[in-house]
Amino acid sequence: MRSQPRCVFIEVTNLSNLSCATCVRAFTAYEPPRVQTMEEFEAISAQLPAMDRAVLHGLGEPLLNRHLPAMIRHLKGRGITVLFNSNGTLLTTEWQEALVLSGLDELRISIDTPDAERYARIRGRPLLHRVIDNVRGLIATQRRLGAETPRLSFWVVGTKDNFEQLPDLIRLASSTGVPEVY
Repeated sequence: MRSQPRCVFIEVTNLSNLSCATCVRAFTAYEPPRVQTMEEFEAISAQLPAMDRAVLHGLGEPLLNRHLPAMIRHLKGRGITVLFNSNGTLLTTEWQEALVLSGLDELRISIDTPDAERYARIRGRPLLHRVIDNVRGLIATQRRLGAETPRLSFWVVGTKDNFEQLPDLIRLASSTGVPEVY
């Protein structure tokens, strides 16, 4: 190989706590469910000396891996920018503090609608209220700890079911303190 990869996606788990209608997991299973160990993670990252950006998600929910803060710290110790997408349902107070203290650069919250009923239909569980509370909690934790990171954003899978709600989703982001919607 002439050059090493600089941006690397590392799936820290392929487990999920939701059954999203827009996820490939809803249609097929590619591999057995598992959570990556810290030892496996260190072995993988050691093979990528030129990595300067790590995206720690794939088909699973990264917050289901209890080693996630240590993985982030490991990469941050190498000067690597670290980010991941989460459905936000598991972003408890403990996770909020652990992620802020780990040095995580960016957290992308996957949220497809501001409507609780439609959210339950798309995501498979009625947890929109929890996601919103958790995002507000993370912002409060950042303020309490005097941290500017992780940078927060909402990520949306646009469909014919939620397209007309995008303005309301942008208003929700604004009201919760999330500065970006993709």
